[in-house]
Amino acid sequence: MRRVVAPNPGPYTGPGTNTWILGDEPVLAVIDPGPDDDAHLAAIERKLGAAQVGVILVTHSHPDHLPLAEKLSASRQARVAHWPELADGDLVRVGQLELQALHTPGHAADHLCFWLPSDRVLFTGDLILGRGSSMVTYPEGDVAAYLRSLERVALLEPRMLFPGHWDPVADAAGKIAEYRTHRLARERQVVHELEAGGPGTAAVLTRRVYGREVEGEELLRAAEMTLRAHLKKLLDEGRVRLAGEVYALER
Repeated sequence: MRRVVAPNPGPYTGPGTNTWILGDEPVLAVIDPGPDDDAHLAAIERKLGAAQVGVILVTHSHPDHLPLAEKLSASRQARVAHWPELADGDLVRVGQLELQALHTPGHAADHLCFWLPSDRVLFTGDLILGRGSSMVTYPEGDVAAYLRSLERVALLEPRMLFPGHWDPVADAAGKIAEYRTHRLARERQVVHELEAGGPGTAAVLTRRVYGREVEGEELLRAAEMTLRAHLKKLLDEGRVRLAGEVYALER
C-alpha cells in the first residue's frame, strides 16, 4: 500500500487528499487520483514507476478527488471507474486483488467506498476521515443516508480504514462508532436548542447551536449548511416544521 498526498491542504481537506496505490506489480490500482495538479500527477507517476495501472477508482466526484483521473488515465492507458458505472456491490479485479464497490451516500450522493475483503480493509473516501468529522452539508449532503452508510460499513467489521484525508485508522470499529455518535449528538443539540430557545432561522440556529465552535465567515457558512442538512432530516421525519424561513419543533 502506497500513499501520495496531494498538495491541497486546507480547512476541508486536512493535509491534502490521499491518493492510494495498491496491489502487486506489474498491475496496480489507484484510488482517488485527486485534484488536477501537475505536481501531484508527477508524484503519483514516480510512485507507480514502470507498473501498469489496471483501474483508477474514484470515491466521489468532488474537485479534490476526481479531476486528475483524466490525465492519469491518458498517461497510463487505464480505465476510470466511479458511480454510476460502478454500481453497489460491483466487483473490480486488478491482478490478484478483488475490490467491492459499496454505494455509501451521505457526504455526496455518488459516494462509493471500496472494500477489500481479503484483507478486511475499507477505503472510505470522505465517508470517514482519519481525523475530525466529514462534511454533510445541505443541499448535497443527506444526514439520514449518511447514518445508514455508517451502519452499513460497521456491519463489515473492517480491520482498518484508509480515508480520503488524514492518516489510516487502526481502530476501525471505534472510529465508525465515533462518527455515528457525533452525528446523533449534533441532532440532539439541534432539537434541544429548538426546545430551549424556541424557533429560529437556519442562520440564527447556527449561531445558537455552534456558538464559539466556529470562527470566520467561511466556516460559519459550512456550519450553517451542516445545520440545514440536519434540519432537512428532522423535517422529513416530521419532527420539525418550517414556516417561511423559521424552523420550529412539531408539537
